[in-house]
Amino acid sequence: MRLSTCFAALALSFFAVCSLSAQGGEEKQEFGLTVGELSGNSPSVTGGPLTLDSGVAVEANFARKFRDLGFANLYWEVDGLVGPLRYVSGTPTSATHSINSVFVTPGVKIQFTPREPLSPWLAIGGGYAFYHSSSSSIASGPVAGGATHTYAVDFGGGVDWAINKRYVIRADLRAIYTGAPNFGISVPSGQLNFLIGGGLVWRFSK
Repeated sequence: MRLSTCFAALALSFFAVCSLSAQGGEEKQEFGLTVGELSGNSPSVTGGPLTLDSGVAVEANFARKFRDLGFANLYWEVDGLVGPLRYVSGTPTSATHSINSVFVTPGVKIQFTPREPLSPWLAIGGGYAFYHSSSSSIASGPVAGGATHTYAVDFGGGVDWAINKRYVIRADLRAIYTGAPNFGISVPSGQLNFLIGGGLVWRFSK
């Protein structure tokens, strides 16, 4: 699916939500949906370089404010990210052909200048990473692919542009460090993933 198609779907969803009647109360909670590009470092292995390509990813984020500092708000958040398909290329050709990924990272977020239209924010968290590797190799032969369950550490930031009290446009940059996925061959431990994306946020009261 092309990024332009994803953004168009998000925009239609956003305007549909905007048409709902507003409820009273302070907006202490928010739900965001972001579409972007997931990329990362490529593993260095014996026998030649491997390249883990970038792919389209969808991110969902739920956050609840628990402290107002005046100059900033503090939130608990749960961030979920799905990268449906990323191809692997290069040598050795006995490595897996593709990798899917899912990350779930609870954490905390600090949002600065919350009463201004533009609000930069920083976030950090940790949780779970799931990778699924193809059982077909780059050379189209069999390979011992399958699932990998490992840790994930999430850190990042972004900028929110508040259209009004409830609806926000978000620019998002996150890095997620995890244990190594199963490439079908021995690789050094650790995989660093990057998300660059944009999306929409709905703020609401409890």
